[in-house]
Amino acid sequence: MKKFITKTILFSLVALIIYEAVPIYNLYTGKYKSTVAGWGIYHAISKSNQKNDSNILILGDSVGGQLFSNLEYYDDINSLATNQAVSLVGQYILLNNYITAGNKIETVFIIMNPFSFGNNLDQVYTFHYFMKPFYKARNYEHFTSTVFNQIKKIPKNYLHREPSVLTSNWAPEFTSKDEKEFTFLSPISVEYLIKIKNLGEKNNINIVILPTPVSFKQKNLISNFDKQEITRNGLNELFKYYFDRIIYLDESLFSDGVHLIEPIKYTRIYKNKWIN
Repeated sequence: MKKFITKTILFSLVALIIYEAVPIYNLYTGKYKSTVAGWGIYHAISKSNQKNDSNILILGDSVGGQLFSNLEYYDDINSLATNQAVSLVGQYILLNNYITAGNKIETVFIIMNPFSFGNNLDQVYTFHYFMKPFYKARNYEHFTSTVFNQIKKIPKNYLHREPSVLTSNWAPEFTSKDEKEFTFLSPISVEYLIKIKNLGEKNNINIVILPTPVSFKQKNLISNFDKQEITRNGLNELFKYYFDRIIYLDESLFSDGVHLIEPIKYTRIYKNKWIN
């Protein structure tokens, strides 16, 4: 019996070592950053800490990333577009990193779908796409109490730095119980749009928010947004032309109602009409 227990313990230890070996290797080498879902976020973070001569910086959600991929180079334009799940907190950190790295830029274009501004770090995606890449001690100084409070609501949030979790696509099941008291701008989006606005003013950078193309099916929902949310929070200048510039398209031109089937056609429009 004693030998059986000893063998069982040894087997369990070996199995545990093997189980943790691959995640620890991936963590140590950073290999997981190019293989997990949302790997483009890690690429954007890396780029945000590098020097670049571009005068124009693009931030945005995944449709913004379709228009201007952070893997491509666009003459005088550098893209750090990621996805909506990083929230405006992630967008702010990317911009702050870029400025801290010593980059001099004239204009930042934030290209986002109207519904992306509703992210309040209250999604099932928050754990994997925001916490894993951004929720680190070096970024704590940039987090408001609202951010910390939202993170506390996510079950098993303490596991986000555990190697086998961090290097995988695992995330806990999560359905927010928050009551939604806004139609367009979430509390976190408001806080970090103000931070982005202030960062732009401090560094003499023009901040412009552009919409992504949207399906005609979403037009009524967008028209019902309470635009006073913009005014009440002093964000009129940022959204001055936002709603007038929405390009409404037939549903057949989207792969899932949100993402474009042929984004390159619209990249040219954005460059020629608004960015250049």
